[in-house]
Amino acid sequence: SPVDVTLDPATAGPEVILSDDLKEATWGRPARRWPEGPGRFDTDPCMLGSEGFTSGRHYWEVEATGRFWTIGVARESVQRKGRVLFKPNPEIWGLQKYDQLCVALTAPSNTSVPLLDGEIGVYLDYEVGQVSFYAVGTRQRVFTFPVASFSGEKVFPYFCVLLSTIKLS
Repeated sequence: SPVDVTLDPATAGPEVILSDDLKEATWGRPARRWPEGPGRFDTDPCMLGSEGFTSGRHYWEVEATGRFWTIGVARESVQRKGRVLFKPNPEIWGLQKYDQLCVALTAPSNTSVPLLDGEIGVYLDYEVGQVSFYAVGTRQRVFTFPVASFSGEKVFPYFCVLLSTIKLS
C-alpha cells in the first residue's frame, strides 16, 4: 500500500505555494516569503517530501498537471542552491515534463519517455537501487532507472512545480 508522503515546507523553493495539509504544491507567489534556511531550494520551485528512506520498498502516487513538473527521488545531499532544473543530476532520479515532452533525467543525457499527465506512481526499492515510474491509470510501467547505488545515504521524494501543480494522494 502507498506510503503517506507529505511535503516539507523547510525545503520549498521561492515560488511554491503549499496547501495546509502539505499534500499539494502549486507554482506561484506565496503570501509570505519562505524564510531562508540551509535545507531550502533557493532558486527553483522544488521541494522534498518530509520523510526520507534508508531502506525498504516504498511506493507513492502523485497527480501532476500543468506545463512543467519534475517528480522523483533525490539524495539528501542534492544541490539546493542555484539552478537545479533542466539538467541531468546524479543526485536525482526523476521524470520531467515540459510542454509536450516527457523525459527521464538520465546522465549523460535525458531519455525520452511517453508523455505523462495525471496520476504517476513512484516505486523505490532502496536495497536493490531501483527507481521506477508508473502510469497509474493504465498500470503501465513507464520507466525504470539503471540500478542506482544510494550508498547508505537517505533519499527523499522530490518534486518541482514550474507552471504546474502536484497533488499527493
